Amino acid sequence: MLYDDTRDRAEYIFGDRIAELTQDADGVDIVFAGGGRRRFDLVIGADGLHSALRAMVFGPRERFIRHLGQALAFYTVPNEFGLERWLIDYQEPGRSAGLRPVPDATRAMAMFSFTAADLDVDYRDIASQKRLLRERMAGMGWLTPRILAHLDDTPDFYLDQVAQVVMDRWSSGRVGLLGDAAFSSSPMSGQGTGLALVGAYLLAGELAAADWDPKIGYARYEEQMRPYVEANQEIGRLHARSREVPTPDSEPSPDFTGEWFAELIDRALNGVDLPDYAGVPDSGITAAPPTTSSSGLP
Repeated sequence: MLYDDTRDRAEYIFGDRIAELTQDADGVDIVFAGGGRRRFDLVIGADGLHSALRAMVFGPRERFIRHLGQALAFYTVPNEFGLERWLIDYQEPGRSAGLRPVPDATRAMAMFSFTAADLDVDYRDIASQKRLLRERMAGMGWLTPRILAHLDDTPDFYLDQVAQVVMDRWSSGRVGLLGDAAFSSSPMSGQGTGLALVGAYLLAGELAAADWDPKIGYARYEEQMRPYVEANQEIGRLHARSREVPTPDSEPSPDFTGEWFAELIDRALNGVDLPDYAGVPDSGITAAPPTTSSSGLP
């Protein structure tokens, strides 16, 4: 939807990535993996939890990623379970399996979670991720064996550790971060998409209102977003803690019926004002042609 709405007003480059980045007071020079070279006024990284741009500019991922002790896996399976407009879930200590409907009524979304204090798996290696899921779900009851039987023929698969991104700042010079790359709240918060869209609106609006001065625009964006982000990250941490297998030394599970939690939810859902940026100047920037491109991409 966003692509369809912007494709005639923005330049999209598919099948390439940033290989090198250098910046000065006036702009950012990019070398693409395909060989193209470009210079931009600003560079915004919105490339997710495992952001390559964040690592390139701000440092290794270990500085910023906070694991919440859980892992999640999702993939679609044939809807041979009679699932219609409802979600079903099965839990055992330290792990769970579930099914929920998707728009295509002939299929369903399989969902797994399991305790994973330190998940040692390459998130790009799908085969090893599937082996890990089978190992962690071995012997699980309910419909789990039937769901796992479709693991090798699913057209889609995702597995990763539940984690948040915590950073002291979301910009460096003319480079900024947005969405999970800057402030992942984890799937446990249920607010990842909302945070990303609100963040994009505020970032674009504040940069435009600052006449595209990154020092001013980035600072205003962060000032408005950070309390909203922190409230949603707190929900994610609490939800993750509630799923931990209790031990004699563990903290009590949060009481989600208390008034304090209702107040936290209100701050998380409504804790940001969205200014009306009507009338702010647009960038006035037109895309410059690449100087080189060995991949044939623009």
